[in-house]
Amino acid sequence: MQKGGSVFSLDTWYGMGTGLYPETVGLNDLGNPKRTPISAGGGILLEGVNADGTPNTTRARMDYFANALGWSKATNAQHVYDAGFIKLREVSLSYVFPKEVLNSKFIQGLTLSAIGKNLWIIDKSLPYGDPEAGLSSGNVQGYQSGAYPSTKDYGFSVKLEF
Repeated sequence: MQKGGSVFSLDTWYGMGTGLYPETVGLNDLGNPKRTPISAGGGILLEGVNADGTPNTTRARMDYFANALGWSKATNAQHVYDAGFIKLREVSLSYVFPKEVLNSKFIQGLTLSAIGKNLWIIDKSLPYGDPEAGLSSGNVQGYQSGAYPSTKDYGFSVKLEF
């Protein structure tokens, strides 16, 4: 588990700008496709207020490359997430056979184990990725980029004692 901290996601910054993520498609509050030009009822309303304190009513464009949610128009703060997470990293279940069951002078012990790694991300704020994944040698903190999808690994082990 990790509690606290912040992480900037370059993946969502570019992914939103190129229309990769589901937030960039669908219908807007008017019932029109977000990617329709504003003149035809498209676009989205971003949270915020006008200079006079009234709620924002100006639609942002979503009908072109580098839309309102991504790298060209969005603020970097829109892609900063809480870095905290809770994960089930590894589970190992083993069974040690009693010597009476083995009934062998040659084999003194037998243990069978089932092992699972990266089994469950229980809670996280960073969307579309593993909070611990990214392209780095391990020194980069607070920056997530180029994360490959996480894999669940399963294995087994046999331990023989002679």
